[in-house]
Amino acid sequence: MLTCPKCQESMRTYERNGVNVDQCTGCKGIFLDRGELEALINAEAEFSAPAAPAAPAAPQRTSEPYYPPQNAQQPYRKKKSFLGEFLDFD
Repeated sequence: MLTCPKCQESMRTYERNGVNVDQCTGCKGIFLDRGELEALINAEAEFSAPAAPAAPAAPQRTSEPYYPPQNAQQPYRKKKSFLGEFLDFD
């Protein structure tokens, strides 16, 4: 049975992600053996590493360029917002 180096209470051993973690039943302190902190850091780095980006899709080619109809376009209007309308005193 392991004893806590801080308060001398007994300790329990848990396994988390393949790493043995010792926790004191008295002060609830967590204690790691040599190399276990590095194993936890490596596991966290693998978990939080971004996934490899997917290859971008090839642009689709058409025989002729597409031009949208000129009469269908609306003039540019600024998006309305709550504060914009709230502060508009005209």
